[in-house]
Amino acid sequence: MATNTNPPLPTPPFYTIPNICNLRDAALSVTTSSGSKLRPNTLFRSADVSKLEVENWRALYALGVAHVFDLRSKPEVDKTLAAGNEHADESKTWMGKMGQAGVKRSWVPVFQETDYSPEKIAVRFAKYMDEDVQGFVTAYRGILDEAGPAFASIFRYLADLPAPEQEGRVQGKEGHKLGALIHCTAGKDRTGLFFAVLFAFLDVPFDQIATEYNLTELGLQPIRDETADRLLNTLAFQTYMKAQMAVDDPESMEGAETINFSPEVQEKGRQAALRMISARRESMMGSLEMLNTEFGGARNYMKVRCGLDDDILERLRKNLVVVDDEAKIGPKV
Repeated sequence: MATNTNPPLPTPPFYTIPNICNLRDAALSVTTSSGSKLRPNTLFRSADVSKLEVENWRALYALGVAHVFDLRSKPEVDKTLAAGNEHADESKTWMGKMGQAGVKRSWVPVFQETDYSPEKIAVRFAKYMDEDVQGFVTAYRGILDEAGPAFASIFRYLADLPAPEQEGRVQGKEGHKLGALIHCTAGKDRTGLFFAVLFAFLDVPFDQIATEYNLTELGLQPIRDETADRLLNTLAFQTYMKAQMAVDDPESMEGAETINFSPEVQEKGRQAALRMISARRESMMGSLEMLNTEFGGARNYMKVRCGLDDDILERLRKNLVVVDDEAKIGPKV
C-alpha cells in the first residue's frame, strides 16, 4: 500500500509490512500517569487486513500477533471476501491465509448489519463532516453506545493472557505468540475508541491517549488521497456537496436532475472527506471528556457496558501494566 511519495513511518511504534496500513504497537507510545510502561508486543492496531498474503501474516505472527479482533460489520467483511474471490476456496481468502500463518480471528462487530444501510451511513458520515470536533464526539458517542459487547471480548482475552513474568515460558514451551491485533476498516474510529477506553482505564493521561490516536494520520498517509476520492462518490458526500451547492448557488439546484459541482464545492467536499479520515488530537480529547461525563469514565464503562467484574479488571491491569522498581502501578480496581 505504501508509495514512494510517503516518508518512512517512525519505527517504533509503526511496523512496515506490505499490504497493511496503520500497523503499530500502541503500547509503545504511552505510559501511565505514574510512569509505568505498558506491556509490549501485545496491543497491536491496524487498518483493514484483507489484502494480506500468507507471508504477510507470517511476518505479523513473528512480531507477536496471535489473535486478530475484527470490529467491522458483516457488510464490510463480505465485501473483502467477495473481491476477486467469488469462486475461491476458503484457503485462498484472507481468512484462510491468516489461518495458514497460525493466527486466530474473532469477529466482534461494533454495529449490527442494519446499522450499515446507506441511510444510516449517510447520517453517521455527516457527523464526521463537521468542521467542529463535536461532530466526531457525537459520532463516537454512538460507537460507544454499541461497542460494549465487542470491546468486552477483547478485554477478556487480554485479561486471560499469561502474566508478563510467565510469557517467556509459555512462548518457549508452545511456540505461540500472544499479542492481539485490533482493527476495523481504517483502524481509526472503532479501534481508536477501544484503545481510548483501555488506556484511560490503565491510567494513561488523556494527552498521551490523544497523541497516540493522532499517529493514525501518519499511518493512513499511504491511502489518504485514495480514500478521500472514494468517499466523494458515496451517497453521504454527494448529499453534502448538493447542500453546499444549494447554499452557494440556490438557482442552480432548481429542477436539476444532474448536478455539475463547481470546483469550489468539490473542494469543500474533499475537505469534508479529509476531516472524516483525520484523527485530530482535539477530537479524542473531546471524546475522552464525553466518556467521563456521559459514561462515568473508562472503569464504569467497562463494568456497566462491557459487563466486566472487578476480578477481570484487576487481571487486565496486572497483565498490561509493567511494574518495575522505579514505576509503580496506578490505583487498584
